[in-house]
Amino acid sequence: MMTENQETEDRPMEKPDKIRVLIAEDNPVAAETMKKSFKKIGLELAGVATNGIEAIKLALSLQPDVILMDIMMPEMDGLEACRRIQKHEMCRNVPVIFITALADTENIVKAFAAGGVDYITKPFIKEEVQARIMVHLKLKKAMDKLAEMSVTDEMTGVYNRRHAFQVLSREMSLAKRKKKSFVICYVDIDNLKTINDAYGHNAGDQLITEVVNGFKKVIRSSDYLFRMGGDEFMLVFPESELADLDSLVNRLRQELHQKKIRRIPIDFSFGFSKFDPTDNIAPEKLIKKADRCMYVQKMNKKNTDSKHEH
Repeated sequence: MMTENQETEDRPMEKPDKIRVLIAEDNPVAAETMKKSFKKIGLELAGVATNGIEAIKLALSLQPDVILMDIMMPEMDGLEACRRIQKHEMCRNVPVIFITALADTENIVKAFAAGGVDYITKPFIKEEVQARIMVHLKLKKAMDKLAEMSVTDEMTGVYNRRHAFQVLSREMSLAKRKKKSFVICYVDIDNLKTINDAYGHNAGDQLITEVVNGFKKVIRSSDYLFRMGGDEFMLVFPESELADLDSLVNRLRQELHQKKIRRIPIDFSFGFSKFDPTDNIAPEKLIKKADRCMYVQKMNKKNTDSKHEH
């Protein structure tokens, strides 16, 4: 009869959920051993590279969750491969764990200096490798969350004002390189102060959420939405035509206008500015141009409403 302690010892470790591993190992026997070992503990093989150059190519194309890298490999060693992989933005945060027969202090120090997050010497214990992978993936998840929080607006979940200027600068450089224009739209939600004063901030938050959700439904995955202030938002539409966007935003405005927050119809004012790749304009001035157009529309609406009242 099996005792409680024996059951605990014999029970397999909890399997990680589809963690894709790239193995960079030039020894086919060692690579096969690693593949079999990791399969038993629930890790998913993304691919196997037999040299440093191949490791870079596979890392960029497969974008694995973690890379297990040997140091001694032909054409390019693991240290240089690690350095080059982490120069690429899409792989910069992928944990690289060195698994190697080299156990001297000099190589361990070099591995960490190259960007490795851990160092395991052969022969390895598969459960230890799994445990270390899980620790580094948890750390990465926490770091990703912190990075996300630094660029997002807490209430709406869209990007914040600080990130807006970073993205806009990047899109301007990209547009110049591609020789393609893009459009920004500046949005100001109407009646937020009125609703806040009359019905409280919960009603105001509901108004903001309705408008944000409306934009989220119509923008493409390549577009950006930023909260610039309390009731002000900005959208960036890469490689878009102004006429199409004017139609899209107007349709959304009409659709939202059918909804009400405490008997007040939802509405917003907006203005566009277009960036041409031949332009030499600062991000702040591009935003100000769209903001001015938005303000003109807001004043026209107020004048129209005033005439109707009389």
